[in-house]
Amino acid sequence: MRVLLLLSVWLTGCVTYVVGPDHVLPPRRDAEAGGLAIDPAAVAREVPGATVEALPVRTPDGTALYGLRVRHAPSGADRLTILYFGGNGFRMSALGMKKLIPLLRTGADVVLVDHRGHGRSEGTASVDALKADALAVFDAVAAEVGAERVVVHGHSLGSFLASHVGAHREAGGVVLENSATTTAAYVRSRYDFYPILRPFVRLSVDPALADEGSLGPVREITEPLLILAGALDARIPAWMSEDLYAASPLPPGRKRLAVFADAGHNRVPFDPDFQGVYASFLALVRTGETVLG
Repeated sequence: MRVLLLLSVWLTGCVTYVVGPDHVLPPRRDAEAGGLAIDPAAVAREVPGATVEALPVRTPDGTALYGLRVRHAPSGADRLTILYFGGNGFRMSALGMKKLIPLLRTGADVVLVDHRGHGRSEGTASVDALKADALAVFDAVAAEVGAERVVVHGHSLGSFLASHVGAHREAGGVVLENSATTTAAYVRSRYDFYPILRPFVRLSVDPALADEGSLGPVREITEPLLILAGALDARIPAWMSEDLYAASPLPPGRKRLAVFADAGHNRVPFDPDFQGVYASFLALVRTGETVLG
């Protein structure tokens, strides 16, 4: 996108660029392949005893979504399950291990899913379809382990889905990582990163996307809420996470904001303080009591 903008400025002197669903949700399907999208042996080397199994989900419109469930051994009756929604273009075959292992090391089981039209999931992505899919996946996982034992975690675009689930289902907890308030606010923030373009480029957002984000849903979330951000995030500025925290009506004992000083957009789970922050939040989900961490 950056190259396209610069080329347009050079050719025309001024351009209006409309950000629409096709820019946010382009299909990224995997080539046909056997086996699981994440290698079980590689997972077991990182977290001994962990097992990986397929978790197919059929949505109400008949679309087959590809999911994986990763469990610790031995399983425990009080073990939580993190349902993870990845960012734009997330595919388990490409990013699954990177996203999985830090979450698995929290001691929770983890479920990951490829967005429709991505990885090994069928269908064509749209805003409404992704939100409906997120509810369908949550319902499938909750039916097995209990809704109160599911922590819904979304990164970037996936945080929109996690907040949507949290606003429409009673989960155990909700985690928003590197989230944006609205798509329109995110697009406006790009001018802060590329001020040289301001005189030459006008960014516009398709109305179908403009209000999509976590700001509306976060006002409806009643479950314990953890908001994670990187101070060095050059894609979605940390102040958006601060705005989401302020917009949440939850009392301080049921919500937490953690901004990691040395983390960028994709590095929050690898910060040295991440595991402690997450463990504190999972303790809150399990007991309902605030645990400082």
